[in-house]
Amino acid sequence: MQHQKQDKKDLSWIGSATSLLAVAACYGTLAAVSLLSLIGINLEIEESVMVKLVSALLVIALAGMACSFRKHSHPGPLLLSIVAAATLLWVFFGSYSKPIEMLGFGLLILASIWDFRAKKRACSSTCDQSIV
Repeated sequence: MQHQKQDKKDLSWIGSATSLLAVAACYGTLAAVSLLSLIGINLEIEESVMVKLVSALLVIALAGMACSFRKHSHPGPLLLSIVAAATLLWVFFGSYSKPIEMLGFGLLILASIWDFRAKKRACSSTCDQSIV
């Protein structure tokens, strides 16, 4: 029984980590290509591949946030992640807008931070109850 609780706890980080990985995949790749261009190395990245990669990371992040929701039972981070992912998918596959894209990634980062704090509070309250 204790082993199953540990396994669920181990998976609760996936949502936050994958959300941040999606941000890093998008803006980190752009930064790396820009830096390489400054030193004379021209590298082209297929935009459709990047969109598919970030979209897949968003789907995994949502699944991870749902898993994390089971741990802390606070709907806020999951709902904010859904809004952020929907915004980003609209930007990628609908009407592109740089400010809306940045808003979507900002919301995704906020959802990750909120999720981390909710998990920390849930662990604190669970740990406090187990001590008593």
